Amino acid sequence: MTGLGLAAWIIWELTEEHPIVDLTLFKSRSFSLGTLALCLGYAVFFGNVVLMPLWQQTELGYTATWAGLVAAPSGVTAVLVAPFVGRFMGKYDPRAFATVSFVIFAVSYFMRAAYPPDASFWVFVLPLLVQGVAMGMFFVALLTISLDGLPPERVPAASGLNNFLRITGGSFATSLATTFWDRREALHQSRLVESLSAYDPGYSSALAQLHAHGFGGSSAAAMVLRQVIAQGYLLSSLDIFYFSGWLVLLLIPLCWLARRPAGGTVAVGGE
Repeated sequence: MTGLGLAAWIIWELTEEHPIVDLTLFKSRSFSLGTLALCLGYAVFFGNVVLMPLWQQTELGYTATWAGLVAAPSGVTAVLVAPFVGRFMGKYDPRAFATVSFVIFAVSYFMRAAYPPDASFWVFVLPLLVQGVAMGMFFVALLTISLDGLPPERVPAASGLNNFLRITGGSFATSLATTFWDRREALHQSRLVESLSAYDPGYSSALAQLHAHGFGGSSAAAMVLRQVIAQGYLLSSLDIFYFSGWLVLLLIPLCWLARRPAGGTVAVGGE
């Protein structure tokens, strides 16, 4: 769609009595800020969801099954937490729940940013268990904020638009996360390779050990390079986890700029 076509579509949607996409929903401060926080938070979350199994399967030797087992406890934790969130959401400010969810997401990402090169299965699982607690609060709290103050007849359109934007944000995050991951790996690899020379004791020792096990000169050098690439992807992954932690913390003010839902009630049901 060209810029002119997009402008014409926006004008048509804003002036139509029964638009396909009700853009006037963005006049609501709570809907705009809540949807923005939800989309950005989900984008960070989904980018990391894609990155973890990709990294484990391509660089760490995990099978698809084991990579799935690493991620599975996160969903289990979210299911266990969700009933308690639903019970107390109507009694307390949903913005507080959203804030807690972002803080727990940040803790999970910072835990992942400390992964060692020889991380075991349970070391990978623990941050995802923490993430599951955040997932149990995140969606309900942000959707409650987004739909606050809307009349019941507008809730379906608002919910649909909210979900569309959230999924779109996740799609962009997938592309951005994998691209950033590859480019940061190239940067780290180039810096690691700079230190590899015949005068480097560590490199010379590694080659000597490989030669002692029967590997020729080119084969030994190739094996060392493969380890450098693996270290580059590790450092790139840690960069993304660290950046993700700070990014979700920066989203917290968006929750408090939105209006507090009247009575603290859950707006999902249009109450």
